[in-house]
Amino acid sequence: MKTEHITFTVETAMDEPGLAMIREALTRLNGVVDVMVDAVLKRVAVEFDAERMEQGTLRGTIEDAGYKVR
Repeated sequence: MKTEHITFTVETAMDEPGLAMIREALTRLNGVVDVMVDAVLKRVAVEFDAERMEQGTLRGTIEDAGYKVR
């Protein structure tokens, strides 16, 4: 397993249900090891297995939950 970390900055405000939705959606992905969401800093940090998961899939999952990331 090749573990990598990536942090996304979320451009839209996050509330508690949104935080839970992002965390749950990312955690369900095969290859995601850990997810940390910070509403104050508007950041989503993900630890993942780079051999099984691509960064674009992580970004798309957050965007599919209704949040714009950069």
